[in-house]
Amino acid sequence: MFFRILKKDLKRKKSMNIILLIFIILATTFLASSINSLIAVSESVDYFMEKAKTPDYLISAFDRGENKEFDKWINTSKFISSYDIDRGIMLSKDAVKTKEDGKIKEFEPFGENLLQVQPKKYGKILGDKGEEIILNPGEIAFSLGDKSKNNLEVGDKVIITLGNIKKEFTIKLFTKDAIFGSSMNEMKRVVISEEDYELYKSFKEAAYVNTYYIISDDTAALEKELKGIDFSTIFNVDKSMVNKSFILDMMPSGVLIVVSLCLILIAFLILRFTIIFTLQDDFKEIGVMKAIGLKEFDIKKVYLIKYLAITIIGVIGGLLLSFPFGNILLKQTSGNILMKSSTGNILINIACSVSVVLVVLLFCYTCTRKLNKFSAIDAIRNGSNGESFKGKSKLKLRKFKNIKVPMFIALNDILCNLRRFVVLILTFCIGTILIIIPLNTINTMKDGNIIKLFGVDYSDVLIETDDMGKYIGGATKEEYLKDMENLRESFKDSGIDMELYGEVMYRLKFYSDDKDNSLTLIAFQSQESEANNYNILKGKMPELKNEVAITETVAKKLKVSIGDTIYTQIGKEKKELIVTGLYESMNNMGESVRLNTKMDIDFKYLAIILPFQGNFKGNEEPQILINQLRDKYPSYTFKNSQEYVSRYIGGSLDQLDTMKNLIVLIVLCINTLITILMMKTFITKEKGEIAMLKSVGFRNSSIRLWQSARISIVLVVAIFLGIILSKFLGPVTAGQVFAMLGVHNIVFKVQALEVYIVYPIILLAVTTAIAYLSAGAIKKVDLKEINNME
Repeated sequence: MFFRILKKDLKRKKSMNIILLIFIILATTFLASSINSLIAVSESVDYFMEKAKTPDYLISAFDRGENKEFDKWINTSKFISSYDIDRGIMLSKDAVKTKEDGKIKEFEPFGENLLQVQPKKYGKILGDKGEEIILNPGEIAFSLGDKSKNNLEVGDKVIITLGNIKKEFTIKLFTKDAIFGSSMNEMKRVVISEEDYELYKSFKEAAYVNTYYIISDDTAALEKELKGIDFSTIFNVDKSMVNKSFILDMMPSGVLIVVSLCLILIAFLILRFTIIFTLQDDFKEIGVMKAIGLKEFDIKKVYLIKYLAITIIGVIGGLLLSFPFGNILLKQTSGNILMKSSTGNILINIACSVSVVLVVLLFCYTCTRKLNKFSAIDAIRNGSNGESFKGKSKLKLRKFKNIKVPMFIALNDILCNLRRFVVLILTFCIGTILIIIPLNTINTMKDGNIIKLFGVDYSDVLIETDDMGKYIGGATKEEYLKDMENLRESFKDSGIDMELYGEVMYRLKFYSDDKDNSLTLIAFQSQESEANNYNILKGKMPELKNEVAITETVAKKLKVSIGDTIYTQIGKEKKELIVTGLYESMNNMGESVRLNTKMDIDFKYLAIILPFQGNFKGNEEPQILINQLRDKYPSYTFKNSQEYVSRYIGGSLDQLDTMKNLIVLIVLCINTLITILMMKTFITKEKGEIAMLKSVGFRNSSIRLWQSARISIVLVVAIFLGIILSKFLGPVTAGQVFAMLGVHNIVFKVQALEVYIVYPIILLAVTTAIAYLSAGAIKKVDLKEINNME
């Protein structure tokens, strides 16, 4: 008997059951694939580190001759089990050229390129399948970042020139690098054979970099010892920090997990709606079954079996789809990461699918409690138990003479029966939030002002010359400033006048009261600029040479605030600095300071030279002037702020853009399905009202307008709520990614045209069109249905 009832019900409510089935398939697919993908990526990062033999601790520093104190420490420290040194040459932009059809073309590096051979023991550079790369003389391997930046392919020719040493190479493959490979890391390794490297080593004026790979059982103690050594580094990090640098590569999987949870929430809302609607529609059958003596749990089993069957079918379908969808997702997110075989993660997909079945079944059981209220008398009295009904209306038609009657009825229906539309409001609201939060995140990362979070002031243009590496290689500060002045004069002679200034980074030790508890931090310093527009949160930027601004992360670690004194060690000299302000930066995971421009520091402590920055004089459009500079100075690189930042987060932005388009498509599909479902249920319940309206002269078009207008009004309300809620939910969702990078007070960039007009119009147009088409079912309502009015 139960199965006959189940079979009848599945046929009678075919559309409702199909829509519910689709939502369960989608929820299972997204949940299983995104969780599997996130676990696979996070496991693969660890696998990548192991495969590449990433050491416990890394120190990278410019080779400026002997450093007896450091050499003694690295050979005698009890916290160092073993170590190896990897030597490389920093390449300037102009050192690399590409060759195509016999023509020499400019090469655009992803960041700083380090020319070296394959490391012998640790920090191995791998191929796409995890193989250790082996190169013959004349062969070269570039990073994936350089590949995408220059549209390189295997077999392409490149020329590397250092001084009077020049050689042509053939690209053999593109590498995956566990140490320098993340999209957040500016330095990329270019690998050649040992024979070719020996050739370039004869160029003594090059900027040489030593990377120390250290094996240690206690990296915390090791780092504390290193702080007491007078030694300037480019960076020094432990393995966990290298691992964390791949966080942006995991972002798409995290976004899809949020989408999956929202889909499950929507599926539960629809499930609850369909169960309650079915129970209300089946009050006669339920009353009869109670009258003949069936227990309540036996009756509930009819519905539980039905939804269990739908859920199992949906979960199996979702499970099967999760595998190809997960593979597509992994291809999107695994670009810089060597992926571990994920065949063992099939159990994760199955576990997610089983959990969906259990949760849905439990939810169904709680929703069927409404069945307890139905009695045999309800079946006899056609759903009435003797209560009296009172007409109600929130609005009076005479007060709304300028509004069409169908629109008035639609608005009045919503106000009088708001609970009926809660599912619609919540579903549409969730969909709106799913679009707006990724949209605001993408716009924030694309905004030129985000450059301030990378330690650079916003400017019209950033300029990289072909010999900027020479300053790190040993040039003095005076030479740097003279070159900048010559560059300014050269631009002026070419008809483009601008203010030109620079930005440099040192690696210095800072501490407050306890010298043993010092931090090795990136220290920014502007050159020839008094600009202080660096995302300041509290206080002000340093105005005197004994003042400093620090990030909130540094303030917490050093336990200081504005007005307190901290100390820095520059060589043998100790300097006392007063904290004047707190700012935010994503550099070094939020651990940096900003020095005053007047503070005199020898360039031998330089870690990185940032591009020159320029602000054009006059009112001409900056991009026009940038294009002119590109034509006049083809060997230099000119970028606006947004283009400069894209070198760090461009890959992540592309992935997020893909995710955004996918989410918009999903939300439109959700709105379509939920609209069709609601329109069918509303028309089923309101056949009597529709018949009455027809009998008093309403045309089908007016009745369709009434039915579809309710959906549109609810959608407008939901979009409004979604926009408001996204302002609060953005910081606790996407904002946490920025927090992990050191920025705890991110202000999201809201593009008003997109957020308030374009996407709401798209949602409204598509959903209203679906609602109006679905309302075409009112044509089938016969006038005799007026006898079934409540």
